[in-house]
Amino acid sequence: MPTLDLTPEHIVMVARSLIGEHGLSGFSMRKLAAALDVNPMTIYLRFENKDALLDAIARASLAEFEAPSANGTWSDQVRALAIGLRNHLIHDRETLRLLSDADRLSGGLLGTLDRGLELMGAVSSTPEDTVAAFRVLFWHVVGSALVSGAFDNFPGSRTDLSAVLAQSGTTHTRLVAHAAHFGRVDGDELFIQSINLLIDGLLVAAPKDNP
Repeated sequence: MPTLDLTPEHIVMVARSLIGEHGLSGFSMRKLAAALDVNPMTIYLRFENKDALLDAIARASLAEFEAPSANGTWSDQVRALAIGLRNHLIHDRETLRLLSDADRLSGGLLGTLDRGLELMGAVSSTPEDTVAAFRVLFWHVVGSALVSGAFDNFPGSRTDLSAVLAQSGTTHTRLVAHAAHFGRVDGDELFIQSINLLIDGLLVAAPKDNP
């Protein structure tokens, strides 16, 4: 069997292809070994266990993301980083499922972490504030990516909500008053709105001598 040239990088490449084809739930070390034409134990000579391989797969996907260059205003740069990272994360939903592990996520995005800290440092007065601001931005982006698929079938058409309220006989007056404005949720639009609010909040809280 052709094991001498079997590199970890090649194993990860084939594993990612299998996951893309069959989904994460349909992926197994045995299927991977068959695709590589090796004994399953051969893979364990390169990776200690399946979890270690999944770590490598997640990091390989994340490493393909390049933080946008520093163009435009501070707000433009933060917005570009947030949108670019979210788009990268939701591009491959199967790999995204691996990213509930914080170590997996952070380890694959060192360049992005550095860029984000640079931007947050421009509107923070202390290292602690810089890290706190970055965490707010970073985990908002990741959280939005993780739940993005849930918006596909999210109930909220105006007719549906109005009908539900009419049938329930609710006394929640504010909900009734705003029911006409609840349309289908556009996850992308909602993300942009939330990022703009977050950016505005960071700017308001920034020391006066910072941009």
